[in-house]
Amino acid sequence: MEVLILNQTQVQALLPVSECMEVMAAILKSLAEAKVGMPLRSVMWLPDKRGAIGMMPSYSLDLKIMGLKIISVFPGNHGTPYDSHQGAVMLFETENGRPLALVDASAITAIRTPAVSALATRLLARPDAGDLAILGSGIQAR
Repeated sequence: MEVLILNQTQVQALLPVSECMEVMAAILKSLAEAKVGMPLRSVMWLPDKRGAIGMMPSYSLDLKIMGLKIISVFPGNHGTPYDSHQGAVMLFETENGRPLALVDASAITAIRTPAVSALATRLLARPDAGDLAILGSGIQAR
């Protein structure tokens, strides 16, 4: 079994926001056509509530892949060497369930979130719109 592993730097080099916008446009179209499955995320908190793990499964019939984004959320990590959100995306092919890739989730999220926001702005903004406000200061706002 050979699994591709991509770290944060590799993801950033391979997936520019502009390209991610086009990929997400195709995925959102497939979602509207019921060719993508994306159930609600599942979250499990530690008993003391200091951290949680979130699991987000999905599949694409067109791409013949299924995957799982799994992240840990530890708000207390602010001000430490560790991010508050850390995780990975695991991808599998849908014919036999063979693992294909393990990808840094922080980099994916930092690229995908602004790409989808930009795509929504492009599709939903009035043609005469000229100003855009971005609220927030997280990694996606950069």
